[in-house]
Amino acid sequence: MNNVIISNRTNAARKRGAAIVALLASLLLGHSSSAALDLGNSTGKTPYDPYMGPVWSVFGKLGGTQPDPAQVEQWVAQGRAFRYSFSKSQPYVPQSPDQTESSRSGDCKAKSLWLADKMDSKKVRFVIGKFKRGAAQSHAWLIWNGPNGWLILDATMFSRSLDPARVSSNEFIPIYSYAPGGKYTHAPAAAKAESKYGDHL
Repeated sequence: MNNVIISNRTNAARKRGAAIVALLASLLLGHSSSAALDLGNSTGKTPYDPYMGPVWSVFGKLGGTQPDPAQVEQWVAQGRAFRYSFSKSQPYVPQSPDQTESSRSGDCKAKSLWLADKMDSKKVRFVIGKFKRGAAQSHAWLIWNGPNGWLILDATMFSRSLDPARVSSNEFIPIYSYAPGGKYTHAPAAAKAESKYGDHL
């Protein structure tokens, strides 16, 4: 009888221990997810400010609610399906979301801004950086502070959202980002790379 009681207590202790380990692992993983994403430092000015008019126009009318994550996934896939097109006459200025939707085409800037407009959330940032560390071309994408934490949204290269914790440290290198409430600078050394904002994926 005593052996049965001891065995039951041992099993209960093991289960409690496993639950504690699982909880700690969950907390650590959640921390690493936010730590994996460079949110930058607030700044008052960036070199690309003269070209950000359409971005501020969209950001100025974004709502305060969070979109449904499943709907966001559908929009990312829809944007990915849009034809890639680059305007040589306006290489630095994102085209309007209406133009992107009507033509079902656009470059990385256009697709990112179209997606931000669709999401209608002030918890997005428009990011300018490098898709690969050391790349000659610049790239644009969104990051979104969704219900379950930050996600990378790149409708130019991917048809689904990306968990920053699962992305290589050599990919999605932010240089500047823009939010409805401000501007941010990231990795100052990367900003010295010889490339132009208009030279992008």
